Amino acid sequence: MTRASEVDGTSPKGPRRRRKAEESREVILRAARDLFVSEGYAGVSMRKVAERAGCAPATIYSFFPGKRRLLHQIWEGVFEDLVKELKSSYADDADLEKLCRTYVDFWLDRPDDYRAIFLTEDHPQVSDEGYFVDSSQALPGLDVFCVALTDAQDRGEIERGDPVEMRSVLLCAMHGVALGLITVPEFAWGDSTRLKDNTIRALVRGMRRQET
Repeated sequence: MTRASEVDGTSPKGPRRRRKAEESREVILRAARDLFVSEGYAGVSMRKVAERAGCAPATIYSFFPGKRRLLHQIWEGVFEDLVKELKSSYADDADLEKLCRTYVDFWLDRPDDYRAIFLTEDHPQVSDEGYFVDSSQALPGLDVFCVALTDAQDRGEIERGDPVEMRSVLLCAMHGVALGLITVPEFAWGDSTRLKDNTIRALVRGMRRQET
């Protein structure tokens, strides 16, 4: 019989059980991420994930009710890490170009996470299911770009404009760099650092105030 102290964590067994459960959860997430990258969403089943993770399917269902929820949890964890790095970067040096480099470098350092997120489509299974972008708790953290753009506008470094729209321009262009370098590495892109830096520099310069 499970004692109440074991459930609420006052028994030494409580923390151990929670730690073991968290370790199992992380193993499942890593196994699922690798399968989504190699097999695509349609090619992944909870049974395949269980085989890769070395556990029973029932163990996975104890954490995640279905494959789509599992995929969304992978995405959420990655975006939490991304937002943490972006905010730390901007707190350390309030520079728009540096913030953009941090964003691109994050994906270049984690190419499988990039593939798992941006090469896997999000398809609601039933009509009342929403998209990941509508429910994510981490994605609003990308507003750090709006803060950086507004700060740069206030300092007179770039033109006034809608920071949300300007953020979209930055994100689309930065994704172009990451997508090319990650998914088509055999193309003659030249030096990847110069490609990244020159693209970001051109983007920010294009937003600068025009002298009259």
